[in-house]
Parts: sequence; C-alpha cells; structure tokens
Amino acid sequence: MTDTELQMLLTGVALGAQGMSILHTYWASKDARRSAARAAAAVKRSAGDRYLSSLRLYQLQHRSPV
Repeated sequence: MTDTELQMLLTGVALGAQGMSILHTYWASKDARRSAARAAAAVKRSAGDRYLSSLRLYQLQHRSPV
C-alpha cells in the first residue's frame, strides 16, 4: 500500500467510527424520548385508573337504600 492509500484507509476508519458514535447518540436520545413518553402515558393511565376506582367506591358507598 502506498502512503496515500494508507492515509485514506485510516481516514475512512476514523470517519466511520465517528459516524457510528453519532448514530448511537441519536438512537439513545430517541429511545430516551420514547421511554419518557411511555412513562408519562403510564402515569396518566394510572391516575385515570385511581380516579375511576375511587369514583366506583364513592358510588357504592353513597347508594340510596331501595
């Protein structure tokens, strides 16, 4: 290999490694956003379930005697 070919090979390897690092960073941030959205949805779902549960309990406790 000539010096130029060797330099091109090393440059290509370095650029490839940097590109993969950038891609991994992007994918990690995308996964973090997805996880945060899932967690927020789970909190909302849990709050809704607690509300419906307490509403049902309230309705059962305050039922008029027939």
